[in-house]
Amino acid sequence: MSYSNPYENNPYANEQGYELNNNQQTGQQDDHEFVDFMTEINNIHTELDTYQNIVNNIDLYQKRLLTEINYEAEQNLREKLDNLTNNAQQLQNQLRDQIKNLQLKAASSQSNTMKAQIENSRQNFLKIIQDYRIVEANHKDSTKQQAIRQYKIIQPNATEEELEDAILDSQGQQIFSQALLNANRKGEAKTVLQEVQDRHRDLLVLEKSMAELTQLFNDMEQLVVEQQENIEHIEQNVDDAQHDVELGLGHTNKAVVSARKARKNKIRCYLLLAVILAVVVVVIVVPIVTRH
Repeated sequence: MSYSNPYENNPYANEQGYELNNNQQTGQQDDHEFVDFMTEINNIHTELDTYQNIVNNIDLYQKRLLTEINYEAEQNLREKLDNLTNNAQQLQNQLRDQIKNLQLKAASSQSNTMKAQIENSRQNFLKIIQDYRIVEANHKDSTKQQAIRQYKIIQPNATEEELEDAILDSQGQQIFSQALLNANRKGEAKTVLQEVQDRHRDLLVLEKSMAELTQLFNDMEQLVVEQQENIEHIEQNVDDAQHDVELGLGHTNKAVVSARKARKNKIRCYLLLAVILAVVVVVIVVPIVTRH
């Protein structure tokens, strides 16, 4: 006795196979996206380590700068600090863009792992930024105090207002130059003037760096809110697209119904014409045949 497969002629067999194949392809695509995502996360971790090392070196060189007594060595340290600061700025901007991009990908996915990984990276980045801000703030305070001590060498009776003007104000160098003319030890005063001018430049650089770090920190803090708004915008676009598709299907269905009605009306016309012809035949042809 032979048995036949009752599903052998299943009209949905091809559709089921297509759906299964689609699911497999979707799963493979998700796996590839996850692997690519984690590769980028690892790259971010590496760059965060580099960023942390740069901040540590900046802290180290800044402390050495405050205790260096050789002018050439001091200028060499400043050059190294400028290079490190530029590298830090480039890297932190790069990290900001990478984290922002991955956070958008994670938010639009269904993977909690991806969301947790990028949030961890964001928090680590915020921590290093905050560490950097503290390093810069401490060095700014130390630099200011050192400049004040140097100024008092030639102006021991300077008031607090005079000190602030000489160290921080853009017009302070004129005040300092006037004090230099009135100083008894001109050679020492010139050396002090150069040192205070260098400290003044250092303070300006530090203020600029701290302002940029504060802005970066605020940007990263607001990133979650911005990403949520982007996701909501994307979801709204998807909903709008789905609505447009449904409207299109509705118009298509109406067109199909209208076409069917038109065909039915055409058939009715043909039937009516056939009936009229039959009546004509009966009325005209039959009497003639009967007479003969």
